Amino acid sequence: MKRYLSVLFAVMVALPLLAQEEGPATAKGTEVDKTGKGYTAAFVIEPATRRVLFAENADTPYPTASMAKMMTCLIAMEEIQAGRLKLTDQVTTSARASKMGGSQIYAKEGQSFPVQTLLAATMIQSANDAAEMLAEKIGGSPEAFADQMNDRAKALGMTHTTFVDPHGLPNPQNPSHINMASARDLALLGMELMKYPLMREYAKTATMPFSNGTFTSGLTNPNHLINPHKVDYFADATGIKTGYSGPAGYCVTASAKRGEMELVAVVMGARANHGPLSSFGIASRLMSEAFAQYRRIPVLKKGQGVGQATVRDGQAKTVPVVAAGDAFALVKRGEEKSVAVAYSGGAVTAPVSAGQPIGAVNVTQNGQVIARVPAIASAAVAKQPWWKMFWPF
Repeated sequence: MKRYLSVLFAVMVALPLLAQEEGPATAKGTEVDKTGKGYTAAFVIEPATRRVLFAENADTPYPTASMAKMMTCLIAMEEIQAGRLKLTDQVTTSARASKMGGSQIYAKEGQSFPVQTLLAATMIQSANDAAEMLAEKIGGSPEAFADQMNDRAKALGMTHTTFVDPHGLPNPQNPSHINMASARDLALLGMELMKYPLMREYAKTATMPFSNGTFTSGLTNPNHLINPHKVDYFADATGIKTGYSGPAGYCVTASAKRGEMELVAVVMGARANHGPLSSFGIASRLMSEAFAQYRRIPVLKKGQGVGQATVRDGQAKTVPVVAAGDAFALVKRGEEKSVAVAYSGGAVTAPVSAGQPIGAVNVTQNGQVIARVPAIASAAVAKQPWWKMFWPF
C-alpha cells in the first residue's frame, strides 16, 4: 500500500509538468502543423552574419508557449548588467506565483529564492512559478512586466510579437490572452539571450540538483537536443529553450555549433514530442542540412597586412596598413572563391601614429559587401622636417 501511494504521489507531482512541457503523444492545437510537413513554422539563421538559411511561415505570429521565458530571462540579465538587480537578491514567492500550473518548482507562498536560482529554474526546468517571481520582482506585477517585454521586443526588431505574460501558459478563461511571436522573432530573441555566458550555461544544462522541500527531484531540461540520454540528442546542440502547450504544439528555439559555425533554429507547431517529426527531430534535420551545405570561413585576421598607404610630408613615403579586426564569410561549400578582400583608403598626412585609422578593408561575396573592417597603420611615420623641402640631402 505504501509503495502504491508513493507511485501515485509521483504521478500527481509529474502531471502539471507534463501539461506544459511534454503533453500528450500527439499535439492537436489550433496552430499545429499548418504546413503539412510536421510543423507550422521553421527558421534557421547564422548569427554572426545574420544570414537566413531556411524560412517557412517565419513572419507569421503563433503561440510561443514557454519560449516566451527567453524574454523573461533576457530582461533579468539586462537588469543585472545595469546594476538594478543582483544574482544574490532574494525574491519572495507571492500567493499568485505559488498557484501556477504546468512545469514548476512548487514554490510555496512566503518562500524566498535568490534571483540566480530562479533564472536556473526558468531556463532549465522551464518553471512557470520561477518566471512569475522574476516578473514580479522586476516589473512589480506580471502585467507591468509584460509591457517591458513588449518594449524590449520592439527594440530588438521583433515586429511580429506580442507578450501578455512572462511564462507562456495558456489561459483557459481567455484563450486569446496568449503570447504570440514569429519564428524569425524568436530566433532574434534567442541570439540576444545567448550573448550572456550564464544563459549559455543554463541553456545547455540537462539536469541540475535542486530541492526546496516541496520539490526535491532536481531541475530537468525538457530540451532533448542537449541530453545525451534522449533519443533526439544532437551532439552539436548548445540550447536554447523549448515550449509546449495545446494551442502551440511542440516548439523549440535551438542552437548548435560545429567548428567555427553557429546556428539558431526555431521550429513551431510540431505534433510529436519525440522522434523525426518532433520539434527536436525537425530542428536537428534543418541544422544538419545547413551545416552540410555551408561553411563559415575566416577571410581576414586582426593584424593581417592589407596594403600600403601613401604618406604626405613624412619621413617615409608609405606606411603598412593592417586589418583592425577579424572577418568571416558564410559560403556554400565549393563557392569559397566567391569571397574577395580589398583595402580602400587614401593618402594620409604625417605625422602618422601606429594604430591610426586609415580607410577600411571590404570583404565582398559575389561582388556584394558582406563585411567592412577598419584598417589601421601598423607603424608610426614622423613628419618630414620643413627644411628637407629645400635641402633634401
